[in-house]
Amino acid sequence: METSAVIAGAEERVVDEAVAELDRRHTSDQSSSPEMRRRHLRDLFELVVKCAHDGAVEPIIASSQQLAADRFATGFDISEVQGEFNVLEEVLWREVASTLAGDQRIEALELLNTILGAGRDALARTYVALAAGGGGSRDEQPAATQEEGARSDGGSGEDAQGLVGGTIKTEMMGRVGVITLGDQHRRNAISAALANGIIAALESLGNQDVRAVVLRAAAGMRVWSSGRDITELPRGRRDPLAYNDPLEELIRAVRTFPAPVIAMVHGSVWGGAFDLVLSCDVIVADETAMFAITPANLGLPYNTTGLLHFLGRLPINLIKELFFAAAPVDAQKAKEWLVINHLVDAAELEAFTLDLAATMASKSPLAISVIKEQLRVLNDYQPIAAQVYERIQGLRREAYDSSDYLEGLNAFAEKRQPVFRGT
Repeated sequence: METSAVIAGAEERVVDEAVAELDRRHTSDQSSSPEMRRRHLRDLFELVVKCAHDGAVEPIIASSQQLAADRFATGFDISEVQGEFNVLEEVLWREVASTLAGDQRIEALELLNTILGAGRDALARTYVALAAGGGGSRDEQPAATQEEGARSDGGSGEDAQGLVGGTIKTEMMGRVGVITLGDQHRRNAISAALANGIIAALESLGNQDVRAVVLRAAAGMRVWSSGRDITELPRGRRDPLAYNDPLEELIRAVRTFPAPVIAMVHGSVWGGAFDLVLSCDVIVADETAMFAITPANLGLPYNTTGLLHFLGRLPINLIKELFFAAAPVDAQKAKEWLVINHLVDAAELEAFTLDLAATMASKSPLAISVIKEQLRVLNDYQPIAAQVYERIQGLRREAYDSSDYLEGLNAFAEKRQPVFRGT
């Protein structure tokens, strides 16, 4: 039975359950009427059915772009609309899981993830472009693809169209998931779209019961990631690394993912991407790897959460050198400093990393999940007095409201060395 027929036959039940779940979570706009919320979900449901029937994501992409423009114009928070996508996806997953079995179930779930992932990403990219003042016409939004495949026998899986920032390829190798970042043009800069795409890939792999995940750059890339997309940072008077920043959301997704996440590093890792890699459970790198944390080059005060990530992994004197000098550390020094777990030859990097991931995947997933969460909680929850936290935030505010921060952003955009005046 086709996926579209399975879900179409459950329309009333799915929509009813999604509306109830939205109301329970208070993720929708509570000023709208129940009838309006139901209509929004029914429209989205019908789009999913159409995309599933046609085997294409273009209808939901176009609709999501228009939806983002309409909601932005009326002052809606984009999270309200994303909540509708998330809840409908969860209900549809339960419906498909209870109706289909075996390979048919897996194919249907992958299709639903691709369709709703495409819509979510189109929504996010359009909203970000509008919020940044970068236009917002649907015709101006660049197309992007997500390649999703399943691989259990070492061969390549078939690619499925999706939509994320840049190109993301997701593969399954037995119980190991592999997420490959391949935005060659922008050197895997962590934009909102790319961050959301990785989060969606993690969610998809989690729903497929993977036991370990490898996060890597595409083969041949000399830069693993150039770090947070600087063009998306606010230009003063707003925290550039707030709790809901896409990079922060991505790091939380990695740290709370219930299975081990292994960073496989070939090439250089810059800025916020270093925080992302360090937030993975294990780092395997080859001799081309290089790491640098560079907020001091921008006049950007790094956030307390990010500093805690480093404190959980490295001695404080090494953290100070990394942040104060903002200089790259080569692979050998990174190994000596215990930044990375394993330093291997480039020719062996992929095989070594996948073998390590497969070993982890063969262990008890429940035990590993609990241990990982215990370690995260023990490492993350450091008591800080309220007045101390407020003082830290006040100091950070002085920095990101300063002329130095704007000078750092301007110098980056103009490809010149910044001239910091300490004001």
